[in-house]
Amino acid sequence: GIPDDLVAGANCALAQVWYGLKRADLRPGETVVIQGAGGLGIYAVAVARAWDAGRVIVLDGLADRLELARQFGADHTVNISELPDVAARVRAIEELTDGKGADVVVEVVGSAGVIPEGLRFLGQFGRYLEIGTITYGEAVNLEPARLVVANKSVIGVSLYEPFVLKDVLGFLARHGKSFPFEGIFSTKFELTQIQTAFEKARKREVVRASIVMG
Repeated sequence: GIPDDLVAGANCALAQVWYGLKRADLRPGETVVIQGAGGLGIYAVAVARAWDAGRVIVLDGLADRLELARQFGADHTVNISELPDVAARVRAIEELTDGKGADVVVEVVGSAGVIPEGLRFLGQFGRYLEIGTITYGEAVNLEPARLVVANKSVIGVSLYEPFVLKDVLGFLARHGKSFPFEGIFSTKFELTQIQTAFEKARKREVVRASIVMG
């Protein structure tokens, strides 16, 4: 009973986010900060909202993506184009979390460079969920003390257990009409336009490029 365009993202995007937040032990009432409002980030907003997160904060540099995040239920958005300084973004998150920091931070930007910043968004006992960076060869400088002193942890997720796919299909069946998923799949291309789709995705001109067969 789930439309094809909605179920298409279950395997690669929604399942990773679902499994990641489960491994990060997201609990009702906790604060979630999401770095990136592409397809993965928007799914993360939906799952966090459905799991009764207390506060959901999203960072991105594109206003239209941040607007979509708000439509999915983000409580606050931070446009990094307007706050190009890392220290300013850290202060913004501190203010939005009443000085406590986030319980869970989700990295779905796909750039290792945002990781040190994301770790600074975490509060005591915070969990950093790393999903987006899958390119080997990227490295960052980290201060281990920021993990140790505040009892923080880092969780990496790419693959997921088989049962997760069943869970996310159930989620889509229950919440398919509760969230504006059409905003994720609004940009569709024929197979003959696949190169154009890749280009627009690379330039971040679309949230998620969908290829329609037939």
